[in-house]
Amino acid sequence: MQHYLMNLSDLGAEVARLRKAKGWTQKELGAMANMGQSTLARFETGQVAEFGSRKLLRLLEVLGRSLVTADASQPFTLDDALQQRRQDAAADQGPGTLNSGTLNSGALNSRSR
Repeated sequence: MQHYLMNLSDLGAEVARLRKAKGWTQKELGAMANMGQSTLARFETGQVAEFGSRKLLRLLEVLGRSLVTADASQPFTLDDALQQRRQDAAADQGPGTLNSGTLNSGALNSRSR
């Protein structure tokens, strides 16, 4: 499943979602990524104006994810958001569920390796 992330706050929230899915605390993930728990907490809650690329890539590596860019030539619309929500709901229902396609938005997305 791909998640399209439009800004740093979205990226922090996605890191929090991935961390929680693994059952890790902020302290545990911070230790594995060589960063303080308070830094990770501020990132996950959107309380940072900037976040270093090395820190971000290290977090994603520890979480087993990578960073992929997408074409930004087409704006992300409300129809796109609705389609993405439907795809996420279908994916959450498990195997055997049809996924109706992918979005082509100008965003960052995280993807399993």
